[in-house]
Parts: sequence; structure tokens; C-alpha cells
Amino acid sequence: MSAELRCEVQAASGDPGSRVLELMCDGAAARLFVEAEPAPPGDGFAAGQVLQIRSIVAPGEAASDPDVWLRVEDAGGALLLAAVVGARVDPPEGGGWAAPFAWREAAGTCMVEETACGETRRAALDLQLSGGAPLRLYDGTSSAAGDEGAFMAYVEAARANLPGSGCPREFVFGLIAAR
Repeated sequence: MSAELRCEVQAASGDPGSRVLELMCDGAAARLFVEAEPAPPGDGFAAGQVLQIRSIVAPGEAASDPDVWLRVEDAGGALLLAAVVGARVDPPEGGGWAAPFAWREAAGTCMVEETACGETRRAALDLQLSGGAPLRLYDGTSSAAGDEGAFMAYVEAARANLPGSGCPREFVFGLIAAR
């Protein structure tokens, strides 16, 4: 299931990295919380701005835990925010949700950890900007990305499951414009 909304930012409070956007979307009030640590120097959100918001929701590994992809653009189509919470990197219909960036799961090199649900492994993601060299981000890391650090990339969680483990795959990552 996917949804697209055209929203106007009624108010933007807080600072980059801890922003609350009060939105009016197709006649209905909504609120978007944008949290990122470490905070980017800027974030591209301002009162009066028109945003295009696209969300994709698909069944996750657990029925009660859907996979969610979110993309926020300005009125001109420039990427402001792209984020994922789920058990896979790309939505069922394929990539492109974070264009001009592409995310890919990287080969695991981290040690196996024993957890309450079984064995799990910290994972990594490769982030690539339109043909440039990939930037590898491991579970729990962040880095400037894009031309002249125009974005901050975050990987809050990247966990791969192992055969026979009861642990689910988990990815929580995204990009935010740092301008």
C-alpha cells in the first residue's frame, strides 16, 4: 500500500535533528517528527513550504510489524528526507524511493552476537549517489553524504538474521538534507 500527500508546512518548531512540522495535508492537519542524531547543520524545512510526501507500507516479517518507507520532497521534487523502518532495504516494487541515492545491503563482516531471540549479526548498508563510489555505513553510524555533504545519512539499526535464529532482520536508516 502506498500513499502520496501534498502538504503545506504550517509551522516548523525545534532545530535540525529535532524538528516538529505542523502540516496541512489535503485539508487535514498532520504532524511529522524529524529526529536525527547527530543533528545536521540544516534540514531544508520551513513554514509556508509545500511538501510532497510518499509513504509505502508493506507486510513485514511479523504480521504486526509492517515495513515502512517514507520520502519527503520540496515542491520542486528535491529530496529532503528518505527513511526506512523494516526488515528489507527496498520496497516490494523495487528501489528508487531514495533517488538520486540508492541503498544496498552490504556483505556482513561483523561478528555474530548472542541475543535473547538467538544469534544475530550487525550489518552494513552501502549508500551510493548516482554512479559515485559507495559509502559504507554500519549499524549505529552516520556520515555526511552527497555532493559537498548536502545530506546526512544515518543507520540507526542494521541487523541481519542467521539461519536457524529466531531474530528478525531489522533496518532503520535514512537521509536528511543538510542544507
